[in-house]
Amino acid sequence: MSLRDQESFLSHIHPFEVLTPEQMNECIKHMDIAYYPKDTTLLSPEKLTNHFFIIIKGTVHEYKEDEMIMDFHQEDSFDANSLIYGRCKNTFKVYEDLICYELKKNVFLKLIEENEEFKNFFLNNLVSKIQKLKNIEYNSGISSFMIAKVDDTMMHETCMVEVGTKLIDAIEKSIEYKTSTIIVQKDKEYGIITDSLLKMKVLLEGRDLNIPVEEIAIFPLVSIQNDDYLFDAFSLLIKKNIKRVGVKNSKGEMIGILEQIDVLSHFANHTYIVDSKIKKAKKIEDLKSASIDLINTIKTLNAKGVKVQHISSLIGQLNLKVYNKLYEMVVPKELQKDACFIVMGSEGRNEQIIKTDQDNALVVRDGIDVQLYVPHMQKFTEILIDFGYPPCEGNIMVSNPFWCKTVQEYKNETARWIEAPGMQNYMDLAIFFDSFAVAGNKKLLIDLKDDLFHKLHDKDVFMAYFAKATLAFDTPNKIANFMTKVHYIDLKKTGVFPIVQGIRSLALREKIRETTTVKRIKILEDKKIIDSDLANELLEAFDVLNTLRLKAQLIKLQDGKPLDNTIDTHTLGKIERDLLKDSFKIVNDFKKFISYTFKIDKIL
Repeated sequence: MSLRDQESFLSHIHPFEVLTPEQMNECIKHMDIAYYPKDTTLLSPEKLTNHFFIIIKGTVHEYKEDEMIMDFHQEDSFDANSLIYGRCKNTFKVYEDLICYELKKNVFLKLIEENEEFKNFFLNNLVSKIQKLKNIEYNSGISSFMIAKVDDTMMHETCMVEVGTKLIDAIEKSIEYKTSTIIVQKDKEYGIITDSLLKMKVLLEGRDLNIPVEEIAIFPLVSIQNDDYLFDAFSLLIKKNIKRVGVKNSKGEMIGILEQIDVLSHFANHTYIVDSKIKKAKKIEDLKSASIDLINTIKTLNAKGVKVQHISSLIGQLNLKVYNKLYEMVVPKELQKDACFIVMGSEGRNEQIIKTDQDNALVVRDGIDVQLYVPHMQKFTEILIDFGYPPCEGNIMVSNPFWCKTVQEYKNETARWIEAPGMQNYMDLAIFFDSFAVAGNKKLLIDLKDDLFHKLHDKDVFMAYFAKATLAFDTPNKIANFMTKVHYIDLKKTGVFPIVQGIRSLALREKIRETTTVKRIKILEDKKIIDSDLANELLEAFDVLNTLRLKAQLIKLQDGKPLDNTIDTHTLGKIERDLLKDSFKIVNDFKKFISYTFKIDKIL
């Protein structure tokens, strides 16, 4: 292999591409090609090496005692730790005849001393490595759409007045500031007065302009931090159906106002058009058109490099608006307030991006005849299917009488799930726990959640069985012949579900009402239930798994193939393969944490 070929080969292997031309030349000068036959032990606790290995062809397995924990293939490298720390905990053995580069130890350590970025990759923790790999794989040519912060766009100066200020004086001040928005400060809390509020609360009601501003101001003002992602601000505007948010600094001080129009001009995408179509829809056909447009929104956001978490959040909010609007169209007005339409499962967690199935239900107020809603719920399901929301294979839909009941009937059901445990009951409870109120009387669901938390008090054995579902599916831990024997992997079963169920179990035990997995992780971290390292690892792994899953689903959608959660490992590049391996390692470690936390071994 020529020097040019060697340089080309190395430059495609992270983190060698960060080396300077001089460092790369030094690396190539002290790098040899070696051959090792099958079953050769390259490295072990008893046998250290003076080389850093980079595989050209063949396979190497890493063993911890007698268990294989990792395999290495073309373009993989190992073992920096033994060179840096002078010891090796595991054994590396050739599984398929190996041809590799060997970089001398003294040169490798010299590169670590000279190049900070090169050093950080090998010395930082797993989370940092995953983030670096993700940045290389997904963020090349990254758009401002993904990384822009609130500080990066135009904020309007605040017209601030204290409580007790006369309304007329506040209006005069707003004219000076050339703004239609007045911010009212009350101690450390902020409220808002807009032109539309002045029309409704002052002009139409004929009120005196000398009243204090707090009589008509709306508290609290929805706010964000100045260092938040602009995309999160956009998602919040969509979720709350508002036109502006306040912007605070790290001290909690109001420093500006962010207008919806400014965010839209920054992004210049058609998401807002979809939102407007949903709002303006007067017929079911109009709503269907808006719903179908969601897939184009997903493709646009993904192409722009937007993180899966952000896509999920925004698409989730738009989906909920479709459901809310449809509820108003299908259910007679006189019946709407006596029931609550809820979404469950991945929809309840706001984690379903592409329409894969329906998980929804109806909670009816006690004393109201459920049969009044049955024909409307049947129609509801049929319309959603027509919109492109596939029916749930488990029939977890509002058209199923099992998922259309009164509050008391649901209370009886949750009691049965807890007192007569079984896998189906555990999963029904899990799906229900993730429920989110979309339309109607949302207090009905709050009542049910309160009742559920009360019933689970001191139910340690039940919680252990509930958490055991985290272990229901095997996660690759040996990664045996990852690119050869293993072809298709179900990312939901092997990676996403264990994280979701494990975190869900902890959230249920801690009576956490938040439904999204990411926010549950952060709350559990704040409550010291999981430490920061584990929380960060789970967040990174969850993002990697869902990103790979979405990418595979979009390809299937484009090719007209049925949607599922599998990924073809043969289509993965090296960096994606490394990301997947590291993510599975995190998932397996998390399974052990859940097993220990809930003492699952005591019930096996």
